[in-house]
Amino acid sequence: PNPNRPTQSLSSATPCLRANPHQKYIYPDPIPEFAEAETRKFKFELKKTLKKDMDTFGDELDEVVNVCAKVLHEFLSKEYGGPGTLLVEPFTYMLVALKDNNLPGAALAARASLLWAQNHIDHDWQVWNSHPS
Repeated sequence: PNPNRPTQSLSSATPCLRANPHQKYIYPDPIPEFAEAETRKFKFELKKTLKKDMDTFGDELDEVVNVCAKVLHEFLSKEYGGPGTLLVEPFTYMLVALKDNNLPGAALAARASLLWAQNHIDHDWQVWNSHPS
């Protein structure tokens, strides 16, 4: 030991570290009005995107869009609580619902829906919630 250095006990030299339980972030509840508005926007945009592939969808384009919109609306109404809560499952459900209804282009429509959601929903939620009511 260095004779010029005062001695300290280890417990007084180190700060007391306590384990704090992590606080769990609670996401906001879904907003029905947001779900309605976002579903309308989604239907318009998805139809515009899928129209580019009319050879695949033909006369069933509207039905494909409606099935996708129904699944998205259900998710937005019951589960989506803002950024960090966008899940992949609804888009898997879309794919299954489209196939179960023997609709064309199931994979293409589900993928287009997922890409649209990833590019728009979280941003739209933030814009929706940034304006005072």
